[in-house]
Amino acid sequence: MKQVLVVLICLGVFTLTSSGAPTRVLSNCCNRYSKIIPKLDKIQDYKLQIKDGRCNKNAVIFIKVTGRRVCAKPNNEQVKERMKSLSKRKQRE
Repeated sequence: MKQVLVVLICLGVFTLTSSGAPTRVLSNCCNRYSKIIPKLDKIQDYKLQIKDGRCNKNAVIFIKVTGRRVCAKPNNEQVKERMKSLSKRKQRE
């Protein structure tokens, strides 16, 4: 009986560790959008997330000067303006 229990525990641990890798990748994806768009002076950069096999929705990821990431809807007008301003800022640098 003890041997069966040990085998089951080992299988459970193996299953959890082997399936843990995809979860870490998915945690880098935006799963929902923020309702608040950061002010331009608080944003350091942005990245685009594309709906593909890893991520399930398109998003703009604003990277704040604090390092915090904020997910936003790419079709939002305020988001488009922030992206345009940040792109201009990059060109000047």
